[in-house]
Amino acid sequence: MKITFLNPPFHPMFSRESRSPCVTKSSTLYWPMFLAYAAGFTEADGNTIQIIDSPAMDMDLEATLRKTEEFGPDFLVLGVSTPSILNDLHVVHVLKERLGKPIAIMGTHATAEPVESLEMEDALDYCVIGEADATVRSLVRYLRGDGVKTLFEIPGIAWREGGQIKRNPEGAKIEDLDAIPWVSKVYREHLYGCYKRYFYGANINPLIVILSGRGCPHRCTYCVVPQTITGHVYRKRSPKDVVDELVYIKENFAELGEVFFEDDTFTVDPRHVKGICEEILSRKLQITFSANARADVPEDILRLMKSAGLRELCVGFESASPEVLKSVKKGLKEGNAQKFMVAARKTGVLVHGCFMVGNPMDTQTTLQQTLTLAKDLNPNTAQFYPIMAYPGTEAYAEALASGALGSKDYAQWLDKDGHHRTTIHREGLSSQDLVDFCDRARREFYLRPGYIFKQGLMALTDRHERYRVLRGFGTLVQHLFKKHGETTPTGVSGEEAQGTRQAPSNKG
Repeated sequence: MKITFLNPPFHPMFSRESRSPCVTKSSTLYWPMFLAYAAGFTEADGNTIQIIDSPAMDMDLEATLRKTEEFGPDFLVLGVSTPSILNDLHVVHVLKERLGKPIAIMGTHATAEPVESLEMEDALDYCVIGEADATVRSLVRYLRGDGVKTLFEIPGIAWREGGQIKRNPEGAKIEDLDAIPWVSKVYREHLYGCYKRYFYGANINPLIVILSGRGCPHRCTYCVVPQTITGHVYRKRSPKDVVDELVYIKENFAELGEVFFEDDTFTVDPRHVKGICEEILSRKLQITFSANARADVPEDILRLMKSAGLRELCVGFESASPEVLKSVKKGLKEGNAQKFMVAARKTGVLVHGCFMVGNPMDTQTTLQQTLTLAKDLNPNTAQFYPIMAYPGTEAYAEALASGALGSKDYAQWLDKDGHHRTTIHREGLSSQDLVDFCDRARREFYLRPGYIFKQGLMALTDRHERYRVLRGFGTLVQHLFKKHGETTPTGVSGEEAQGTRQAPSNKG
């Protein structure tokens, strides 16, 4: 069969597979990693695939339709997200009108709201629930009449049958991750033309994003990927398979900046980290990498990772308030953040710090404490964002139950330019208060003279850091000095962004 895997057109530079999908203020554009993993798994089963990443390819809906029609797929799989779901279902509608082929959606929103998605769009045939790789492959086998006889045999799907919506329970997670084709090979074969379009504001670019494992044992209430896609059991690839892929990446991607491990928490299993680092060192592989981590990595592990090529860790500090951290089940002890930053500086590991506001127990006081903490910790880069409580998470359920969710209309989750517009409010903190605080925090953090001097020195002395600093700051500065209510010239109207689909009624 011929299958098109599509990251649909929406806003320019819209990162659908970000953990908080939006157009960022530092020109970040994510790889469509989970879509590519599912595509590679399906291709390895004897199918011919096409991957279209419309935001990375600068393709609007009409251009996307033309490219899809040229390929002539028998089946289409679209990656979707909550903030873009109205647009994404509109794309489904138009694709069905033009091609008349079966269409499935996958991703965090498809997993969290499969029945609602099918109810919202009659042209949609299937929703893939949870980890998509094996489920999409089984669905393709069913459609091509190969082995699977009925849809009821396929775990993790929802579909429409006889005017009714059916739903199968999610299947088991894939245990043998070494059996999944390397996502970097999928990138090389199907997305290499976009290679240098993908940009992560805190990283050395161009970069490749892969997984060394899936799942996270921690229970942070807001983190959408473990609660919808990867689960809470950490499954690991073998260190040999991981480093074999690193060798492939270094040999096949010109001018590589670094590799980013997008594991929910790369450092959750110290033995796994040691295995990968020791394999890198034993092969004398010269490669730079970064990863997601928590603020509890021991100094000896940091030192080993640094010796193997670690450049930076992306760490969710989230809040200065112990009460707030407890309310979101962060599981960090007081003082962890400061101790971790001391160890990171001693070992020469850079840190990208994430700070989130609008959680339960947040007040004007805790917000200011969090900004003070960010300045005191002084990570290499930082992001401040209002909580975006996504369907499928405990945070979303809490916001519904407490009345903190201002709207269930998905059109309200982004502004006209695709930037975050949180629908969460707390007592004494409106949604706009949270957005305004993040704008102020960003200005105060990035416009400190000492910080500007440090980043400028880094750009002057390290050519690898120069492009990151200049491009990221060049985009960010437009937002640092923008007055409230102004928009960038790349925005689209609500009608253009959302198509003609209707949002769910506001029940929040």
